[in-house]
Amino acid sequence: MKAGYKLIDHLIANPSVMNLMALNKVLTVGIPFNAPHGFKIKTLNSDAVLIRLPNRKLNHNHLGGVHACAMATVGEFCAGMALLSSFGISRYRLILSELHVTYTYQGRTELEGSCSPHQIDKEAVNKVLEAEGKHLQTLKTIIRDLNGKEVAVVTTTWQLKNWEIVKTKD
Repeated sequence: MKAGYKLIDHLIANPSVMNLMALNKVLTVGIPFNAPHGFKIKTLNSDAVLIRLPNRKLNHNHLGGVHACAMATVGEFCAGMALLSSFGISRYRLILSELHVTYTYQGRTELEGSCSPHQIDKEAVNKVLEAEGKHLQTLKTIIRDLNGKEVAVVTTTWQLKNWEIVKTKD
């Protein structure tokens, strides 16, 4: 197991303002693809995961709005953090297996992704994980602009797998 996983689990389990700042820094290094986008975890608790997607040129499309892929990525990130807040990274590997996005409105301001961990039946998932070592979990993330207008719905399906049975360890 990677040494940083226990640190990530600790920061997620104790989401104080300082720990969220530290988590944002750790994840910028740990998920380098997300770093240029400037995502920031605003809220991380058992009720909600809220992640900010800044309105800046790097995140724009050719029309000057927020790029579709930036919205998809913040939706993926938000759902992944909801899973991590429920199960941690020390025991289970998370890997995205499916992503679907419905765009409903053009984002032209800072956006926010919101995913509720309440979508996860932890007891049922734990039973499957104990019996089979892996589980597929689907989550919805809503992307909204600063006025609260929904601009996209990101549906992700994740495979949670016990690290002990992962065959492609690094």
